[in-house]
Amino acid sequence: MAVLSPEKLLEIAQYSFMRLDGAWFLALAEKLGVETAFQIDVEAWKRFSYLLGKRLRQVLAPEPVWPESFLEALDVLCRLMRIEGRQVTVAGRTVTIRTSDCEVQRMIAKAGVADCGVATVQTYQGLAQGLFGRETKVSVDHLKNLNRGDDCCEVTVAWDGPAGED
Repeated sequence: MAVLSPEKLLEIAQYSFMRLDGAWFLALAEKLGVETAFQIDVEAWKRFSYLLGKRLRQVLAPEPVWPESFLEALDVLCRLMRIEGRQVTVAGRTVTIRTSDCEVQRMIAKAGVADCGVATVQTYQGLAQGLFGRETKVSVDHLKNLNRGDDCCEVTVAWDGPAGED
């Protein structure tokens, strides 16, 4: 039996993770309708990203600092989801993420059934709250969207206050 390199295993895990998400959404949409599937999908991403943030706090940033720790967690999330072509800038308490190449966006465009904007907002909020504590206040705005014909997806994540304890 051939042994996979860590890079090849990551590639297969990324592919599997994203295809499972898409297959789950499409099956749900078929059974319950697109609107209900979209609402459940947003809730699932909110919960998943919070748990991922908590796990990354354990293994990556036991004492997280804004924005550095959030950027490290975001990098992990984007690697898992094959969100590439990112340009990240930091101005004061605000992180701006511009993405021109996104596996999720390509899958959504191909299926033609959803828009990732609301899920993106909830995912970034959940990631921050998992990392810094549930009471953490961050404002997330999805300003541009490849699925709506913009040249990139542009999201701002602004730190609104100190983290609370979990």
